[in-house]
Amino acid sequence: MRRVAGLLRAVNVGGRKLLMTDLTRITREAGFDAPQTLLASGNVIFGTTLSNEISAERLASAIMSDVGMATDVMVRDHAGMSAVMVANPFPDHASDDPSRLMAMFLDRDPSGDPDALAPACVAGEALRLGPKCLYVWFPQGAGTSKLTNAIIERRLKVRGTMRNWNTVGKLAALVNVG
Repeated sequence: MRRVAGLLRAVNVGGRKLLMTDLTRITREAGFDAPQTLLASGNVIFGTTLSNEISAERLASAIMSDVGMATDVMVRDHAGMSAVMVANPFPDHASDDPSRLMAMFLDRDPSGDPDALAPACVAGEALRLGPKCLYVWFPQGAGTSKLTNAIIERRLKVRGTMRNWNTVGKLAALVNVG
């Protein structure tokens, strides 16, 4: 059995509330081992013998069945999280201001053109594609940016969910346990 991170998209934002106690219970009832959540933003670590894709589908289906919430789930194992950590093109930002560096975990490799995102970048924002992720540097913070999840998803033709670099590091450490 291996530990993986389940990253839920658009949970506990915009009125879409899912209690982490419910997420833990739903994950356990879906047949996953020893679930634990990190923060209240839709991160759950659990044990599984299933592939990342099947784990993501099973958890998304269980959430829909239990609480009626449709959400995408991106699952990353130790190798996937390590690849994101190692490929980071912004190491100075990661060490100097990790709360403004984001990794957007994608459901698949993008079919859209990453250059189409450039017009939405303002005030020194920068982005680079990585292993099933998009790294985004928000020097003024993500909350004031015009580079939203919706714009990224539409132009890259993917679904995804962002986590700041602090959270990425914590998730990587948790999937490495066990």
